[in-house]
Amino acid sequence: MYKIMILVTMSLMLAACGTNGNSTQEEPVENNSSAGSGIPDGNEEETPESDKSKEELKENLEESKDGELKGQLERNNQDFLFTVINNQEEDAEITFSSGQEYDYVVVDESGAVVKKLSEEMMYTQAIKEVALAPGQKLEYPVSYDEVTADLPEGKYTIEFIFTDSNHHASAKETFIIE
Repeated sequence: MYKIMILVTMSLMLAACGTNGNSTQEEPVENNSSAGSGIPDGNEEETPESDKSKEELKENLEESKDGELKGQLERNNQDFLFTVINNQEEDAEITFSSGQEYDYVVVDESGAVVKKLSEEMMYTQAIKEVALAPGQKLEYPVSYDEVTADLPEGKYTIEFIFTDSNHHASAKETFIIE
């Protein structure tokens, strides 16, 4: 029964794949505010002890910002390989709210978004749950030609974002089109 459900789900996902210029995906928002984070906001008197605790809190915040999963980006023959690794000691319960498991954003030197995968694609609206065991990884290969299509010469940064609703993972790299 489980195999039949997977087969039906995969058939529906393949039937619904396509491209479209419209997207309901929101832009990633970075929150640089330290309010409520436990990190002093600069209005407090700093002592050597508070400097040490400030650094520890900052490290903890950076670790929690990355979530329980580690994102890596590698280049192989110009193509990109985005890898998400469960670097924890227990299973990670991955939940995707659609057929989209990752997104990427390409920005130019001025910081303007010039390309976003989710703006070019449509995804099935189906919940997918996966258990990622410790040390297990998910790999998402993306063609360099696909990313750079229609981009003029210049320096760009690409950031891959894992779209799991329970965990955060991302990785970025700068590349040059000549």
